[in-house]
Amino acid sequence: MKTTILILLTAAMLTGCGWFDRKLAAVTGGATKTCVDGVLYLQFTSGATVAYTPDSKVKTCIM
Repeated sequence: MKTTILILLTAAMLTGCGWFDRKLAAVTGGATKTCVDGVLYLQFTSGATVAYTPDSKVKTCIM
């Protein structure tokens, strides 16, 4: 039981700071997509940015 809690706590901390998303972007060679407060963000290895639609509006998402 302690091991399970430790694994879940570690996973929550790593995904909360974006570390996992940055590593995944590095492995795949592209960007990972994350939805925060109804706005779609693209996470790259060097940082993050808001995703835009082709008509230059902020891309929204459903959480």
